[in-house]
Amino acid sequence: MLKLVNIVLLFLLVWFTHSLAGEYSGPNRDAEGNIVPTPKGEACIAPVAEMRREHMNMLLHKRDQTMREGIRTKKASLTECINCHVTPDASGNVARIDNKQHFCASCHVAASVSIDCFSCHADRPASMFSQQVSE
Repeated sequence: MLKLVNIVLLFLLVWFTHSLAGEYSGPNRDAEGNIVPTPKGEACIAPVAEMRREHMNMLLHKRDQTMREGIRTKKASLTECINCHVTPDASGNVARIDNKQHFCASCHVAASVSIDCFSCHADRPASMFSQQVSE
């Protein structure tokens, strides 16, 4: 009886997970496997395979340098990643982090990984902010 209950629970878990992900099949990719929209830069700071495997470690290392040691550089900074990878669509709009079209969310949703970077950091390029000066 316990075995039957476990099988039913497993089936329900698989069915429920599949129904939640129903319309989402992962990030949009081009023929070479790069996430679309295409980044603005010429090349990333590391090869694609390395970035897919190590980007979180790079961001954590950068965070530690910035927060604990006061070292601020552009390389591997979240701001520079967003400025390059979060690109406007044909209408000039950029996806926000709660949209599965956002560069970061496109993979993190597929991997069921929760990110909290954007509770403090901007989820769109600096160029998308107005240049208002207060007097």
